[in-house]
Amino acid sequence: DSVIPLRIPFWERLPVTPSGLLILMIFAPVLAAAASRQSSTVPVCRGVSLSASYLAAIGPSQIPGFEFSLINSTDRMIRLQRPVPTSSHWYALTGGRWLWRASNGAGGSLADATNERSRLVVYRNSQSGGSAGSFVVQPHETRRWLETEIENPVLAYKPGCPLCSYPGERDYRVIFAYAYLPPQSEDAGGLLSCGIRSGPVPMPPRKQADDHPTGSWSSSEGEEPLGGDQLDPSQPAPRSGVPRE
Repeated sequence: DSVIPLRIPFWERLPVTPSGLLILMIFAPVLAAAASRQSSTVPVCRGVSLSASYLAAIGPSQIPGFEFSLINSTDRMIRLQRPVPTSSHWYALTGGRWLWRASNGAGGSLADATNERSRLVVYRNSQSGGSAGSFVVQPHETRRWLETEIENPVLAYKPGCPLCSYPGERDYRVIFAYAYLPPQSEDAGGLLSCGIRSGPVPMPPRKQADDHPTGSWSSSEGEEPLGGDQLDPSQPAPRSGVPRE
């Protein structure tokens, strides 16, 4: 989530001259596309929350992943399109401040990065019929599942380049988000029309390695989950992957 500067757009500062009009004509298609993307936002859901905890080893392959908890505190059923979450946003502790370092996936970024309660940029599928399917959460129900970046690639930390991982930074947090709409030509089919963002999920210290340019998460035997809300023990044990109907 990059900071959106509050300033007058450059095209409003162009002089009314032939050269200024030429520049505006050249950039008009780009500006129109950007405006269209910015208008594709949804509000943050009320009564629907997502939380997660990091796990050092999941499943037979014993690879790192997350335990997710999706709580529907409303009086109505909600339907979400897979994958959930649709994006991840990574922050590192630097000089006492949490600074953005990378995002992965689409849908769930803050439309105004200076406002944590901002509307969320939505991922609108360009293809009809989501092949991943959807799942339902009943009123006042909690759904839990385990997932790794193999099942959902957006869970991976992917800085833009090896140097973008800022060697020396060890303390990271990740925020998971969901904001999805089907193609405009397709009926929403009761899909959730608002977006969700989790709270910051603590990660173990990140270590640098010559054979892993972007680093890897430190782990130890018997490591307990990091962060996340305490889950209701009366709920069924979580399964790998988003639960199907």
